Amino acid sequence: MVNLLLKLFVPNYKNVDDVKVRNNYGILGSVVGVISNVILVVSKLIVGLLFFNLSIIADALNNLSDFLNCLLNIFGFKISSKPADEDHPYGHERMEYIISLIVSIVILFLGFNIIYQAVLNLINPIEAYESFPLASLIVLIVSIFIKIFQSIVYYSLGKKINSISLKALGADSRNDVISTSGVLIGLLISYYTGFTRIDGIISILVGLFIIYSGIEILKDTSNLLLGEKPDADLVKKFVELIKSDNRVLGVHDLEMHMYGPKMIFASVHVEVDGSKDIFESHDMIDNLEKLAYSKLNVKTVIHMDPIKVNDPLTQKCKDIISSVVANISKDLSIHDFRIVSGPSHINAVFDIVIPNKLKDKEKEIINQLKQEVKKKDPNLYLVMTIDEEYTMIMEDNK
Repeated sequence: MVNLLLKLFVPNYKNVDDVKVRNNYGILGSVVGVISNVILVVSKLIVGLLFFNLSIIADALNNLSDFLNCLLNIFGFKISSKPADEDHPYGHERMEYIISLIVSIVILFLGFNIIYQAVLNLINPIEAYESFPLASLIVLIVSIFIKIFQSIVYYSLGKKINSISLKALGADSRNDVISTSGVLIGLLISYYTGFTRIDGIISILVGLFIIYSGIEILKDTSNLLLGEKPDADLVKKFVELIKSDNRVLGVHDLEMHMYGPKMIFASVHVEVDGSKDIFESHDMIDNLEKLAYSKLNVKTVIHMDPIKVNDPLTQKCKDIISSVVANISKDLSIHDFRIVSGPSHINAVFDIVIPNKLKDKEKEIINQLKQEVKKKDPNLYLVMTIDEEYTMIMEDNK
């Protein structure tokens, strides 16, 4: 069904890396939501007011908010697809995150409102049904199926283009399936038992679940806005691409900044043989930057670190320190290694990366490193720079 909609309404729908195609995915999902939610709001309000069923009226208001969220999503995709300008040199893709944030706040508000109305219902319960509420039953069943359809559409489109705002709408539709199912169960229990307070009890449970869902979406969106670490699979592909040139001797200090799903910037240090022609190495770096953008859509700046290779003394010192580092913790790593040798001792100059999870043991690690290296070679002195871990490189350097 989703692929049929894409074929009908999104030209060149397979090219999800294209900004225009991605924008059309978002608008398609939102338009589906606008149309279906209008149908639900009107039908539920009519039935809810006719039979004075608080749960159905509350469900109608919930669908009204879904309708507004879909309009917000259309606006968000329109803005996020705008190109970079003087005031926003990195584009507008983060607008999608802002819309998702608004949707999560709306979900939270609705959850609290449902609980509030449910408490009122418990205090002043409605009268028992005198006849079987067939119209209410039909509306609720149809609503469940429509919401399942919405959830499938949102999640499927959101997964294809990695859209957090569409995934948020999908989560909201899933919540509606649960809440409407709760209303349906309450309706049947109320009719067959006469226990009308069940409507309020189920509404409270549904409201609590909706609040939990809203908090989860709020947390995920906030992480993106604050600067969440990039996807591990993307990092792996990026490092493999950089290392695909056998002239690259090592990769470190990788940083990735995401200004949206398709607006990714990276900077990385690449170690090269210092004895090679600098123009040849620079040309290789330029080609790798272009390759990262063409293959992974990552705008990359590479810093070239020339290192001394095939020097026995340098390699001996590095092997000593690397073995000690590995024994202390497999999460530690060193780079930019070089030596300055003198008549009485050797200075080993390098950067050491201490992950955030080991930061509280930084002094202990450094002291242990110095002591263990001193045992292996008393004339080897360490000149270290503590480096930050912004993006974990999962593979060892060549």
